[in-house]
Parts: sequence; C-alpha cells; structure tokens
Amino acid sequence: MEFKRSAGVFVAGISLFLGGPLLSYVGIIFMAVSASRNDSGLLAVFVGVSILGAVAGLVGFFMLLVATHRALAKIDALPLRIQSAQRQSWAGDRG
Repeated sequence: MEFKRSAGVFVAGISLFLGGPLLSYVGIIFMAVSASRNDSGLLAVFVGVSILGAVAGLVGFFMLLVATHRALAKIDALPLRIQSAQRQSWAGDRG
C-alpha cells in the first residue's frame, strides 16, 4: 500500500495556521491607523490583508488535519509484533 507524504503538508499547515492570525493582527493594527488618518484607500488594503490572514489560518488548520490523518494512517498500517504465549512452568524448573 502506497502512502502519501505528510511532513510537507504539516510544515506548511503549521506555518499558515500560526502566520495567518499574525497577518490578520498586523492588518487590523494598520487598518486602525489608516482609519484614524481618514485614508480610505489604505484602509481597504489592510481590510484585505486581514481577510487574507484569516483565510490563511483556516487553510492552515485544514492542512494540519490532512497531515494528521495521513500520519495516523501510516501508524495504523504498521505491522504488529505478536508476543508468544507465556512459558508454562515445568516441574523441573522449580529449584
């Protein structure tokens, strides 16, 4: 059975999941600054940056879900080592 790789998706997902809200936060801060200066053009740009950050965070979350599913599918497919039955004590083993 061929499995898909999950490490790249995990790294990209965690980057987007953490970077998206950070981008939204920066957009909101600069949006407040541009709103106080009554610059509607710059305000629209930072609204877009905030929305882009929120979408990036959401995409990152779904990428983390996909990477976790792929990794757990690999773990579930690992062969199990079956332990032999317990050795029965024989009369000669008692010393």
